[in-house]
Amino acid sequence: MAKRYVAGVSRREFLRCAAVTGALGVAGAHALAPRRANAQGKGKARLAYLQLGWAATEIIHKEDLLGKRGWSTEYTVVPGSPPALVNAYAAKNVDAIDMSFALTAKMFEDKIPLRMTGVATAVLGAIVARKDVGLTKVEELKGRKIGAVLGSTTFFDIRTLILKAYGFNIEKETRIVAGSPPDMATLIAKKEVDAIIAWQPISDQVVVRGDGVYLAKQIDLWRKATGRATGFPVHVCYIVNPDFLEKHPTFARDLNDAQREAVEIFYTKKERAIQIMEEITKIPRPVLEYAHGQTVRMLSGLSDEQVDTLILQLKMTKESGFLKADIWDNPERIRKEFFWRG
Repeated sequence: MAKRYVAGVSRREFLRCAAVTGALGVAGAHALAPRRANAQGKGKARLAYLQLGWAATEIIHKEDLLGKRGWSTEYTVVPGSPPALVNAYAAKNVDAIDMSFALTAKMFEDKIPLRMTGVATAVLGAIVARKDVGLTKVEELKGRKIGAVLGSTTFFDIRTLILKAYGFNIEKETRIVAGSPPDMATLIAKKEVDAIIAWQPISDQVVVRGDGVYLAKQIDLWRKATGRATGFPVHVCYIVNPDFLEKHPTFARDLNDAQREAVEIFYTKKERAIQIMEEITKIPRPVLEYAHGQTVRMLSGLSDEQVDTLILQLKMTKESGFLKADIWDNPERIRKEFFWRG
């Protein structure tokens, strides 16, 4: 089952994640208590998101921005790596989730019912080298020991971009040490790896703490691989169960509007945004303040320009071998079957 949902996840990791998923039905995976809206005119919605997702979903939760739009909402914070959230969604324990974009496409290939309804944040990933190793170029990673969250979009995307920009496969030409997002900070602090592939705020935590330095940021790898000087590739998106959308067709619009308001709070009410991030992620405040300034771009909606960029991302991800389905070669099918813009 684990391999069906998320490629590259070990049996041990799956069993750990399955335990978390099972807990979702009882206690929300030790999440904060579900917060229900005062206005309940549009019905009940169950939204879950990763504790270290860094996509402004935290702000939707704590400000109850879906409740503000008439939804009685259960918010569930899921710790650990993406597989727990993927399997919670696949089991229909929740109606909507934030999810890394490459994994969303993989879930679609694996026949998990979904529609992508909107974007949440641009790429958050980075390669952070251990400060005392002396790495200065991406090419110097060959043969090195690299920490990575296997099964994450950041890993798959960076692997794809390095292959296209530098011509080598980081998965095959380095020694990968797998772990969860928090493990990445521990691995580099204990000098058990030469570099890590991680995303905010974990990558920022390593840099602020003085254990590592940025070797390359994902946005720069994207620019080099594609030759695009503008636009923002998407790291995290929102997906919703199609059956739920059929019953509640306004939910996608309301979720996008809630995300837009959350992004506005992120940029115009920094103090409140940091306070929320601190409460949800449990990351030290100085790290979060640094991460806020390093964030490439929080996003919302699903514009024509964003759809075009997403289609290019899907094409590149298929070229890398991670995606297999014919649909990713057909932009019109993608627009019709994968996205929801109704």
